[in-house]
Amino acid sequence: MIKKWIALCLGALLLVAVFSGCGTGETPSGSQGSSPQGEPAAEGEIVTREDGSISFTDLSGRAITLEKQPETIAVANYLVNFMLVGGSQSLDKVSALAIDGWQDTRYGEYTVFTESFPKLLELPSVGGYHNDVLDAEKVLALAPDVLLINTSQYTENEASIPTWEAAGIQVVTVDYHKMSLENHLRSTRILGALLGRQEVAEELCRRYQGGIDLVNERLSTLSPEEKAAKVYVELGNNGAGEYGNSYAGTLWGGILDNLGVINLANGRLEGAYGVLDREYVISSNPDYIFIGGAIWSGDTGGDQMRMGFTIDEALAQERLRGFAGREEWKGLTAVQNGDVYGVDHGSLRNIADYVFTEYMAKCIYPDLFADLDPEAEMHDLYATYLPELRYTGTFMIQWDRQ
Repeated sequence: MIKKWIALCLGALLLVAVFSGCGTGETPSGSQGSSPQGEPAAEGEIVTREDGSISFTDLSGRAITLEKQPETIAVANYLVNFMLVGGSQSLDKVSALAIDGWQDTRYGEYTVFTESFPKLLELPSVGGYHNDVLDAEKVLALAPDVLLINTSQYTENEASIPTWEAAGIQVVTVDYHKMSLENHLRSTRILGALLGRQEVAEELCRRYQGGIDLVNERLSTLSPEEKAAKVYVELGNNGAGEYGNSYAGTLWGGILDNLGVINLANGRLEGAYGVLDREYVISSNPDYIFIGGAIWSGDTGGDQMRMGFTIDEALAQERLRGFAGREEWKGLTAVQNGDVYGVDHGSLRNIADYVFTEYMAKCIYPDLFADLDPEAEMHDLYATYLPELRYTGTFMIQWDRQ
């Protein structure tokens, strides 16, 4: 193939590009040409034309034009979103994944996806799952039509992008990390365009938008005083003996901002996430506590918060009791009232994660959202769009004090 021949010829140029600082100036413009039937799409617009060309602005703000729907895609992030939009058949287009560290960081997700879709184990890895740095030469050698990345991977690999694109590999950035409604919807529509699954993408967007709109509509009936609940979120990967990260403006912090509550992490962290001082948490006396869980490696104390795919509720409750039972937390309002919850950290960054906005809203305002069943909604979404997946696990629970 001509593209692979070009990739090999340009491979030697990659090290020169990296060490000479190539790409450290202006953001590259994206596609090397425009569609024969029109100008590139305006920001936020996704245009698919009769000649098969596709134009859109990706989540790095780059104007992208593809002459035709891609035949091969290296999925360096958001595999779950990719498959929810594309269905199981979308794996036929996948030429590589970023899976180094997937098993250690999201063991439950890794287990159910690789058991349900064994083909995933046959695909080569281009790195970048945990540290965002991709194997630049491997990407060149594989020569996919499209390399799908997230915004932090764009930053970490910016020096390599011009070389990849010169070899005919179109880099496309999407974002589900910011927990922004706009970014979730636009990213999903981009996936729909790349996979020729625009109708499915629109269905998923309608579900997401509908869930968020419902929560916002009901919250709008509350006074500022009624929305003044103090909420503390902690990632439970360090176990009950050591405080874990909290979030401001992203991930769980993004959800709390959308709910309009008082997030204890806001204004207390240098970045988007970090550990809050335990004395501050205690003195703030949160009304509600959410512990994020998953299956991480290094669970030497056997007390990490366990949530997500493959986890049964008995184990999740056992681990949650360890956090709720912290000696210094005995007098907290949240503990006294039983308002301590476990949530699956691995299910964020996902077009299905609106269910956690619904769940947290229901926990904080149970009367206002009594009719919602976020867990059933999540199960239905996977059953509808990825029915082959062996869906099992525990994704949201309230502490059982008994």
